[in-house]
Amino acid sequence: MTPNIIALLFNGLTLALALGLLILILWQDPNSEANRLFSLFLFMVVLWSSGSLLGRAAAYVNAGQSTIQAGLRLLDAGFSGASVSLYIYSAVITGLRGRWFRVMALASLGVVFAYQVLLLLTDSARAYEVTPDGVLRYSFGVSSILLYLAFQVSTIMLIWRNRRKVRAHTLAGGILLFSAGQMLGLLSPRFRELGVAEDVSSIAALMMSYSVVRQQIMTPLLGRAKQLEAVRDVGLAITSRLHLQDTLSTIAAQAAGLLEADGAAIFLKQGMVLELSAVYNLPQQYVGIEVPMGQGVVGTVALEQRGRRVDNYRRDWKGEAELPLAREMFGAVICVPLVFASEVVGVLFVIQGRQGRLFNREDMHLLNLLGPQAAVAITNSRLFGAERKLSEDLVVAKNQLETVLTSTESPVVAVDHKFQVVFANPAAVNLLESTGSGLVGHRLFDLIPAEFLPPKPLQALRDLRRQRMYIYEIVVEQRTYLCHIAELGKPRGEGWVVVLNDVTQLKELDRLKSQMVRMTSHDLKNPLQAAMSYVELLTEDGKSIFTDDMQEYVDIIWMQLTRMYRIISGILDLERVQAGTPAFELCALPGVLRRVFEEMDSQAQAKGLVMRLVVDSKLPPVLGDQQQLGQAFINLVENAIKFTPSGGEVEITAEADSRHVLVHVADTGIGIPLEEQPRVFDRFFRGKQQGLVHTGGSGLGLSLVKAVVDRHNGEISLDSEQGRGTVVHVKLPVADYADWQGEEHADLHSQRRSG
Repeated sequence: MTPNIIALLFNGLTLALALGLLILILWQDPNSEANRLFSLFLFMVVLWSSGSLLGRAAAYVNAGQSTIQAGLRLLDAGFSGASVSLYIYSAVITGLRGRWFRVMALASLGVVFAYQVLLLLTDSARAYEVTPDGVLRYSFGVSSILLYLAFQVSTIMLIWRNRRKVRAHTLAGGILLFSAGQMLGLLSPRFRELGVAEDVSSIAALMMSYSVVRQQIMTPLLGRAKQLEAVRDVGLAITSRLHLQDTLSTIAAQAAGLLEADGAAIFLKQGMVLELSAVYNLPQQYVGIEVPMGQGVVGTVALEQRGRRVDNYRRDWKGEAELPLAREMFGAVICVPLVFASEVVGVLFVIQGRQGRLFNREDMHLLNLLGPQAAVAITNSRLFGAERKLSEDLVVAKNQLETVLTSTESPVVAVDHKFQVVFANPAAVNLLESTGSGLVGHRLFDLIPAEFLPPKPLQALRDLRRQRMYIYEIVVEQRTYLCHIAELGKPRGEGWVVVLNDVTQLKELDRLKSQMVRMTSHDLKNPLQAAMSYVELLTEDGKSIFTDDMQEYVDIIWMQLTRMYRIISGILDLERVQAGTPAFELCALPGVLRRVFEEMDSQAQAKGLVMRLVVDSKLPPVLGDQQQLGQAFINLVENAIKFTPSGGEVEITAEADSRHVLVHVADTGIGIPLEEQPRVFDRFFRGKQQGLVHTGGSGLGLSLVKAVVDRHNGEISLDSEQGRGTVVHVKLPVADYADWQGEEHADLHSQRRSG
């Protein structure tokens, strides 16, 4: 009697505990398929225990046949339901789920349970016996024993073969113990009579419940700090690697270790593909494989920016595989995107072998915690790599530049905004150093004499601000240097760099060339004048005897001699302007321009052009050489007439601002191409634009104009557009600006006109 009472009490306690654990598991995660199946299993165990408790208690107190029959029916339903649901639950936690497995398993459970309900509703008698001391004895049919044994043996084989896939060993042990307890109840009437089967299976169910609760509730709560610490340690290990490849290898190894996985891989996004960049416990030859976005688990995760978990890669993943032999080798896989600043930089892929354990929600949670740190580490490593490469390139470029600057013979000096020397090559040190203490760190103005500075400081500053460079000549120890000043640093200047090019030999060659051209031109002028005189005499004396052809030949000779005379005169005039000292005096430009207009108006009318002169009679005087200025303006007007088609216009205007007189010569001619405009004032330069085929000239007219303007400390520029015409601007400084009074200069203009 005592064992029976103990069995009853134990069954009651088991029932209460099972109900409590059932509620706790459903409360923890009701959406988990494994939890729902385990809850179904516990419900069946509760049903089995309730039926056993009801039947044994009724037999003990002799409550009646109907009560005992109801208890036995509940016992049968719970026993069969527990057998089937335990097998289904075991298949789920080991990843054994085919396409139709869930449907067939649940259908089998429904059929067995419906059969038991049908028996209960039909009031068919269940065979049993009650001993004189109140012990209930019952048995199972042969078909039921075979069916139940099939489920229990299948469950034991399934768990044993896939025991590595079950995370908690207590859970696997509980399943094996529960199946063994059921087998004891089926095969041993004595154990069934004493309730040993219920006791063993109840203990096993409690073990399983405790394992599930511990795994899903207790361990996460107790181990949250350890998990965070583990993630922190992983993050520190990752961020301590500065080289990208080391960082990737560390992330893969730490992720596999954190999840107790068999292998890991990292794919980095390169454009629209994911490139396998690092592996852990995977073949090294896989590195470099590219997976398009959206292909495979990694491509899908990268495209969706959401992690994925696959329990059985071969069975559950229907898309293309990322790696060779993936379907043959991979078991459970888990994959999370590595996102930085809302952009996917890569994918972390953690793998279990075919016999490895399954991943759960906690694994996904840990990997999601690790993902952002890994993305930051990868981004930092990339930036560090780019910075390191840039630094190396800068060092190489700096060394190359220093080598070039050190070995060049041209002095090079760099100064900051405070004109302190920040760099000077050996040539500059040899040229400028006088103290023996070096140039760097000293103010440039303390190292050089005043004659080294630009002759026109304001002009230099203006050109540096507009064009970011300025060029002028200096003479140092009887050597002539062309000094180039340019802004240092872009886009925002950090100072200036000065390069001195020794042009002494070039200047000497230019002087010798100019002297030779001048002497040759001068020597050619006398025989040319003699030839022109004889041609003129020949023309006068031969009028009566020359045929038309002979007269044409003489005219051609005269035209070519005249052209040669103009070229020689232009060369001599240019050399005279550049080499000689002009006779400066107060010049009234209205009179000079009026004489130019009168001299060139007939030439303009002969070509069918309209020529206008618009000059303010109260223009202030300029200090200059009237003859040179007149020749310069004649050249400008002649050039405008030459390149303006018939029917066009040429206009001369003059005005004054606060310190300058401005003269503009405008035409409606063919214009000058933009690429040729910087060279129009060079000697012997003639443009190739359309409209120049039938025009003659030496290319010296505008160079003479520029030389005259430069000698008068003026400026010359032009605005031109092809097909629209050209405007040449001449700016000359006003003479005696401080003492000039408008009325006095107006009188001076009148006197010069009357004179």
